[in-house]
Amino acid sequence: MERILSKEEIAELLSAVRDGSLASELEEPQTPEKSPRRVNSFSLVQSKGQGGFRLPNFDILLDSFARNISFSISNRVQRAVSVLRESIRMTDFENLLLECQKHEVLAILGLDPLKRNGLLIFDAPLAFSQVEIMLGGTTELLKGKIPERPLTAIELNILRQVFHESCFELNKAFSSVEELASNLVRVETNPRLVNIVPADTDMMVATFNVKIDKVGGKMHLVMPYASLDPLREKLKSELGVTGSGGQWIGYLSTELQQIPVTVMAQLAQISLSVRDILDLRVGDILPLDVALDSPVRLLVEGKAKFSALAGLRDGKKAVRVLEQLDKRR
Repeated sequence: MERILSKEEIAELLSAVRDGSLASELEEPQTPEKSPRRVNSFSLVQSKGQGGFRLPNFDILLDSFARNISFSISNRVQRAVSVLRESIRMTDFENLLLECQKHEVLAILGLDPLKRNGLLIFDAPLAFSQVEIMLGGTTELLKGKIPERPLTAIELNILRQVFHESCFELNKAFSSVEELASNLVRVETNPRLVNIVPADTDMMVATFNVKIDKVGGKMHLVMPYASLDPLREKLKSELGVTGSGGQWIGYLSTELQQIPVTVMAQLAQISLSVRDILDLRVGDILPLDVALDSPVRLLVEGKAKFSALAGLRDGKKAVRVLEQLDKRR
């Protein structure tokens, strides 16, 4: 049986509660606070951040495209042109447009039969250098002095022909894995007007260094990753080491035959001392000790490969191949 408090004990108890010397209710036990856990977002749809661009042997197609377009631009501008692949990366379409610099030229390409369109982008130095040369100018005027203005309608029409030829070269590069029929849809200078895919679409961006004479620029080939992914098995079978040996040899043979080499006709060769060379003056005659009808040697990359006869054709100097020299040389 519980003990009943007296009036004095009740009064002391109430006084203790009012003074705070006795808690009026049980305090809840405090639990140590847990540090907030860091949560990383993970997309089940997009592949960025998961190893970057992964498409086997696709770099072979890009290198083939670089060689093809270097010949195309070189023939058009009549200058020495080099195109080298710099990088392949993945980014979403929104970030790609934000990266676009002022006065870049964006060509929208149809990629039939692949789904969705792609882009071929020339930066300002590359665009202006081509226009300057094709209008009869020289790249010397553009060194460090790229115009700070958008291209005119006439200049864009000139570049439109370059983009048309680029589509043809892209089709040739893809011919070993897909009968691509790319075509130029339109040319834009404002990235906001280029809405070929949703903003979060993963894009493959291949960047090339282009050098015309002594002026360099950047070219970007942009294609949706979803459009390229169906080519994965074809890239493995047609270009990979697991594919047919004959197809691989044929592909390499075709590419090797397109490599440019330097051919030089050597009339004669003499030896002079350093003193003789220092004493040379305008008007001096050097005897070569060869007859007028003596054959000359054709050097391919510095190696003698053919014997030829020098002469004239259509008012210009020319050589006629007579025979092939030792094949082992």
